Amino acid sequence: MHFGRTMKWLWALAALPAFAVQAALPEYRGFPGEGTRLLLWVSAERGRAGPEAEAAGRLASQGVAVWSLDPTGAYFLPQLPSSMDAIPVADIVDWLRAALASGKSVTVYAVSRAAVPVLRAAARLDAGERARLCMLLMYPNLYASAEALDEADYLDVGRLERLRVRILQPRRSAATLWLPVQIDHLAGLGAQVSHVILENLREGFWGRETPTEYETAESRHLDALLLREMESEACK
Repeated sequence: MHFGRTMKWLWALAALPAFAVQAALPEYRGFPGEGTRLLLWVSAERGRAGPEAEAAGRLASQGVAVWSLDPTGAYFLPQLPSSMDAIPVADIVDWLRAALASGKSVTVYAVSRAAVPVLRAAARLDAGERARLCMLLMYPNLYASAEALDEADYLDVGRLERLRVRILQPRRSAATLWLPVQIDHLAGLGAQVSHVILENLREGFWGRETPTEYETAESRHLDALLLREMESEACK
């Protein structure tokens, strides 16, 4: 009887669709686009801000499909930078592979500390898969501690050979001083690194409580900023 029940269970499991027995993907919001590009948008620990969702919608209307992930919301975590260390990296690996399987050209955009689980997931891909990704990191926070410029202590994210990484760094961020060291660090992990300075902007300019007029205007053009970077030489 025990053998019979086991066989029935195995047959039932085999009859399930493939996606039902695979690891679950993180819960994300999809913005369908008709074109050949797919942007994986990973918000910072403070969650998805209104201008981010609006920009994703505008990108979709221009043919760029967007999968928008709010990590702390998806995993019911406190809105703290340290929560990014609790994101299941295996889920993000599956998410990246699902995106690559779509047949579209895949770009990943991660903000601040969200860069850590995304890079760790990329490190678990094989080199051929990494080569098919372009990663845009908005002022990435990869530090375990950073009390002095020459003594930055980085979190371990793994090896990143053949991964294209482009850092988007607001000029008016205190972390801009760390940019050359961070570029060297990522290059030392094997990544192909480039960067662009975003003049007259601060970190999280699209969601600040007291933005400047310029920041308010630029927050309405997040879609244009990302589309430009997706089409740059660094991501081709």
